[in-house]
Amino acid sequence: MVTTARSDYSTMYPVMRAAQEDRDIDARIFCAGMHLVERFGMTYQQLEFDGLDINEKIDYYVEGDTPLGLARSLGRGVTLFAEALERHKPDIIVVSGDRVENLALFTAATALQIPICHMCGGDITEGAFDNQVRHAMTKLSHWHMVSMPDHARRVLQMGEEAWRITMTGDAALDTVAGFQALSREELQKLEDIPCDGELVLSTFHPQTLGVNDGLQEYRNVLAILAEQTATPVLTYPNIDTGFEPLLEQIEAFRTVRPDAIVKKSFTRKGYYSMMAHAQFMIGNSSSGLWEAPSFELPCVNVGGRQDGRLRTSNVIDVDGLDVSALRRASIKAGSSAFRAGLKGIVNPYGHGGAAELTLSVLKNTPIDDRLLVKKFFELDIDPVKLGAEGF
Repeated sequence: MVTTARSDYSTMYPVMRAAQEDRDIDARIFCAGMHLVERFGMTYQQLEFDGLDINEKIDYYVEGDTPLGLARSLGRGVTLFAEALERHKPDIIVVSGDRVENLALFTAATALQIPICHMCGGDITEGAFDNQVRHAMTKLSHWHMVSMPDHARRVLQMGEEAWRITMTGDAALDTVAGFQALSREELQKLEDIPCDGELVLSTFHPQTLGVNDGLQEYRNVLAILAEQTATPVLTYPNIDTGFEPLLEQIEAFRTVRPDAIVKKSFTRKGYYSMMAHAQFMIGNSSSGLWEAPSFELPCVNVGGRQDGRLRTSNVIDVDGLDVSALRRASIKAGSSAFRAGLKGIVNPYGHGGAAELTLSVLKNTPIDDRLLVKKFFELDIDPVKLGAEGF
């Protein structure tokens, strides 16, 4: 089981925990990528805090936020992952999501002919190259644990056989189901968040596809946060190319709002408790669409990073280049009337039990030629009617 960033760990944690507690499974955990970068908080420590045993720390990150630096990191990662896999010789690899760092893992596993169980395939995020990465991972995987029917349909559309696909929901919501938030006093003790006053949560990541207006969008988000009476709580962006200018904006914001709280990372319990207590959240994090509905938390979703992803009524989509629209959206999200309207909303990404279902499927699927030799499932589609060029 592999995690390379705090984003995929939210989904991987319940599976890792369940696998390590299962006497029939010899679970090995690889921790890599962003988790091992000091500048981003050395978040491998969260796994240790959660009581998980890390078997390999695979450090292949090359400093810098340029595309060339990312490509060099991936090249180094292929070698290091291959060597680690050769040492442990796993029967199955379980991995989640869409992080580009995982391409190194998938390349090594494919070369070594180790079957892969991919979680959260079939989703869409049109504003990030994670979208293509996710679909590439789907084609290299042998099992598909998807969150909802639309995702299953897309995986089928990519030619994957139906028997390989199981609709589990997102395992991140296994943790959210029945979650007991820390009190404000406990949250202050754990995460140094003030226990008095309103809080606004913000995470903003680089936009890695399309016209890149991300820096100006973030400047505008910070301008809106500067106006809030609530205390802004900002988390670092992820390690995608283009993170450096965003970090510079965060440092500049400290002079405008000395009371702002800046976190390189949260513990999982701290982050979910923060979501439970926040007035609203603003930015372009997937957690505003994935986990926030479970907390009935309003989310101002800025720009195009999450385009194509299913959202519920907690999400207010807004053009990040329009400061007036951002202001109106933040006022709406912070209103008691909007929050009251979210009572009882259903999270479409899952309701718990995904980890157990995932492990059950893996334990009951023979690793044989039927699994390893992938056939292309043909859909009855006329390319001429689709308007395909050249037909």
